[in-house]
Amino acid sequence: MRIATLQSFNLGLNAILDAQASVNKTQQQVSSGRRVLTPADDPIASTKILQLQQDLAQRDQYDRNMTAADNRLKLEESSLESITEALTRLQELTVNAGSGTLTITDRQAISAEIGQLEDQLAALFNTKDPNGEFIFGGFKGATQPFQQKDNGRYEYQGDEGQRYLAIGDTTRVATGDNGKKLFVDVRAAKNTFTSSVNPLNTGTTQVNAGFVVDEEAYGEFYPDDLIVTFNPEAAIDPPGPNYTIRRVSDGRVVDGIADRAYSKGAEIVAAGISIKISGDPKPGDEVLAKSSPKQSITDTVFRLRQGLDTLQDNPTDSATLDILIEDTLTNLANAQTSVSEVRSQLGARLNVVENARNLSDDVRLVSQEVLSELSDVDFAEAVSRLSLQTFLLEAAQQSYTTISRLSLFNQL
Repeated sequence: MRIATLQSFNLGLNAILDAQASVNKTQQQVSSGRRVLTPADDPIASTKILQLQQDLAQRDQYDRNMTAADNRLKLEESSLESITEALTRLQELTVNAGSGTLTITDRQAISAEIGQLEDQLAALFNTKDPNGEFIFGGFKGATQPFQQKDNGRYEYQGDEGQRYLAIGDTTRVATGDNGKKLFVDVRAAKNTFTSSVNPLNTGTTQVNAGFVVDEEAYGEFYPDDLIVTFNPEAAIDPPGPNYTIRRVSDGRVVDGIADRAYSKGAEIVAAGISIKISGDPKPGDEVLAKSSPKQSITDTVFRLRQGLDTLQDNPTDSATLDILIEDTLTNLANAQTSVSEVRSQLGARLNVVENARNLSDDVRLVSQEVLSELSDVDFAEAVSRLSLQTFLLEAAQQSYTTISRLSLFNQL
């Protein structure tokens, strides 16, 4: 069979190029430590490698979520522990304040320490995480959940949301609790009320937390709400600020209190409750006393402090103080229970995170082993193959040199 000179040269050159490509590929495998450099090297293994890499990347995200959840839950647990200690001290002070031998001056001294504990509790309720978000604000992490109003009371400005983080393909864990559930919706000792002013008021009307002074009368009125409405000054003679108290349900006047002259800071008693309104109300301003079976921790402490500061040493105020002390102790115990229940839930959530982390570590180890078997190069085999391919390349080069000299012109 006749072989043309050009064909001979091409065959030799192709052999050199093929041998060189094999050497280069093996060199890349050795230098990178990877057996599969392109999907064409092993299509089945390449598909499995991609799946394992995606799974490990997703697991990295889960690990970051677990770390974030663990940090938030531990911060919340630490805050609740401090809150529990503050509530215990408040119970001790409340018991001391209930002593019948104390004068108003003595009670005011106790109230001063209670005020400091109130500020401490407010700071704990407004705890921030390392990212600067309030952990008890629900979904409103950027909004301070407990804000103090001009009258000294704290109002909750967060929402009732609860944040979750995915720590596995089918596992989510709550990473916080909103302040409304923890500190506002606390079961009260007895049916009580929450006083507030209408946000649309045009005057400077303010109202204190108020007290239940006649449990029987309030029990008959409950669960209706009271609304104090300020009338035009011409409604009384001589003209001046005046108000009417009605039931919210049907608008009926309560205890005949209609068109009564307003005296700044004077006690207003209706349906067994007592409130004090201050400021300069305008006609149309409203104050609401909303019935509730719950009472926030901040209102419990605020009412206690106000009672100790203002209730005098007389039989009427002493009876109101006795009711206040009894209700406060029960409310603080209920608050302790509310906090303790969530603390136990935190322990369970931390266990879930720890178990998920252990499982993730085990799965990661298995995935990495399988990935290594599929993608990592066998260095002993690769180096041996590289030596053989290098030898073949050199042989191809030498044979090409020899064959290229087989020409009649070289014999002339």
